[in-house]
Amino acid sequence: MNFATRRVFRRVRCPVCGERRTEMRVFGTPREDEQGVPKPRRRLREELRAQARAWHPEAVCDRCGRRPR
Repeated sequence: MNFATRRVFRRVRCPVCGERRTEMRVFGTPREDEQGVPKPRRRLREELRAQARAWHPEAVCDRCGRRPR
């Protein structure tokens, strides 16, 4: 099966230590619909954009997240 992918980068600042970091995530969707018909490019972009908008990275960095409270 053939997939369309999109990489999304978000700059985040940890509220605990103030460290700035860039997080990346890859989203994907099949290029064909359920019947096997190729989706239009516009629909592919809309689906990938919706997935990217729904993603919210964690604000706390890994180091502060592992720290006991």
